[in-house]
Amino acid sequence: MITERIAALREALKSRELDALAVTKIENVRYLSGFSGSNAVGIIRSDSATLITDGRYREQAGREADGWDLVIYTKDLAAAIAEGLEGAKRAGLEDSTTLAFHRRLLGALEGVTLELTDGVVEELRTRKDAGEIELIRAAVECARRAWDTILPMIQPGVTERQLASGLDYGMMTAGADKPAFDTIVASGPNSSMPHAGVTDRELAEGDLVVIDFGALKDGYSCDVTRTVAIGEPEGRSLKIMEAVLGAWDAAYAALAPGIATADVDRAARKHLEDAGLADFFVHGLGHGVGLEVHEKPTLSYLSKDTLEPGMVFTIEPGVYVEGVAGVRHEETVFWNGEKAEILSREIGPI
Repeated sequence: MITERIAALREALKSRELDALAVTKIENVRYLSGFSGSNAVGIIRSDSATLITDGRYREQAGREADGWDLVIYTKDLAAAIAEGLEGAKRAGLEDSTTLAFHRRLLGALEGVTLELTDGVVEELRTRKDAGEIELIRAAVECARRAWDTILPMIQPGVTERQLASGLDYGMMTAGADKPAFDTIVASGPNSSMPHAGVTDRELAEGDLVVIDFGALKDGYSCDVTRTVAIGEPEGRSLKIMEAVLGAWDAAYAALAPGIATADVDRAARKHLEDAGLADFFVHGLGHGVGLEVHEKPTLSYLSKDTLEPGMVFTIEPGVYVEGVAGVRHEETVFWNGEKAEILSREIGPI
């Protein structure tokens, strides 16, 4: 798999008339090399792949980045990268680097034209291979097992912080490396804030509780949101819950080969518009999931992406009415080119 990824990247560089690429984004380094440390730069050329890291990772890089040339830098990373690019006429540098480091690298280079690149590796990452899908499934399983353990806790008197810490502990006990992001538990009046911080508020009868969580397992993430009612929802809260679930179904039904992701977003938004709630849907419909919890594709009415085989993404419509309640329902979905599979289906109920 790693060899195929590098071959695909070399073709992409050839089409851009680049002799080499300095890969600085750590997720991209891991995707191409298998190296899971926190500090490394990869240099990809037509006939070589070099991993530059520091002495802390000498042994780890040797184990994980099989087939790569290993360079341990001791003083100046920019100088080590410049040496790796020596002889190239035109080289790319990922634009995830800082402006200050870009300047340092320009100062270290001789005879090399340096071009900032945007999304070259990320574009390859949008189409997951079979191994990546299995890793995401493993992350989902960690989240599912954690969810099952905290379900009995979702009751009056338990705090948001207790639920969040229970989920985090449960995911790691189930085998996750860590939570994929800061777990959200937003209850009652806090539920109308899409990214509310966890507080010490106690759950109360009549609350809607938005719980957004995900596991990181062997580098790959999942992302799930459930909204749970404490007691039977009624009135406007019930209307919002039904509308959000209907919007999710509308988006899922719109999935089709080659469809613009903006059109999938519009399908959900149209359902909420018909329910008189579109103005309260204040974010995009979803995002890609993989080595990063937010990556390509983007599911939004502003997006230019289209649905392609191998994509893994979220569908997560939400409605947030200040002073009333907030509801979000989110699943991690795999598109195989012909049909969708809800990877997080077993994590329930809403």
